Amino acid sequence: MLISVEGLDGVGKSSVTNHLASSLNMPIAEKPIKKLLYLDDEQSKKITEKIYSCYSSNIQAMYYLMGYLSVLEDAKKNDILMDRGFLSTYYFSYNKENSAFFDMFATNYGVPDLTIVLYASVEKRINRIKNRNISDDDLKKKRLYVDGYDKYFEALTKYNMPYLLINNENLSLEETSSLVLTLLKLVIEKRENLELLKNLFSIENLFLINQYSFQEITELISNRINSNVSNNKTKVLRKGSDNNETINY
Repeated sequence: MLISVEGLDGVGKSSVTNHLASSLNMPIAEKPIKKLLYLDDEQSKKITEKIYSCYSSNIQAMYYLMGYLSVLEDAKKNDILMDRGFLSTYYFSYNKENSAFFDMFATNYGVPDLTIVLYASVEKRINRIKNRNISDDDLKKKRLYVDGYDKYFEALTKYNMPYLLINNENLSLEETSSLVLTLLKLVIEKRENLELLKNLFSIENLFLINQYSFQEITELISNRINSNVSNNKTKVLRKGSDNNETINY
């Protein structure tokens, strides 16, 4: 199973991924192209600079998707967490010129089994970065000052990606990590739970869910899951009574 954690700079993506890896004892695939090509930090930096200065976004996309493809292969054997994957590659490199390439890749090689997308406003993400390090290089990136989530949402819808969208605008990173861990455990335990949860954590409910506190969100999750269990039991009881059988719980 491949689980990708996505989000724009400052949203808490890496902190949440590390918490999940520690709690679930799952490896993290971070910058897999470096691992695939046995690159050290300096080599990776030089290649990245050359690609972005000399080549089109087509080459950029192929370069990073090659690393992502290697993780897809590894995930056939083991459960893996990915800190940025297909969705981020789409965000950084997709355009009309290479749209057919992305379409082909998604169709033939696939998307993660589950993508966790963390959302927060530009202002909140900037403040989080400043709080962790006022001299952080991320503060120099122009992309930080733009809400680019529309492109994320475009890919989620276009490729029908299984996802849970977490608005953590009013949640601490500890609460966010706890919430994502709860959701992930439920999905791992029973894949059908994703169907019950995805409407709560959808693009349509992005700002609605933000009105609830951490405690209220956990109660919503519990009610949604327990309600389904109760409904299933009722269906079984009805079936049993039709057959003149007695079923106890």
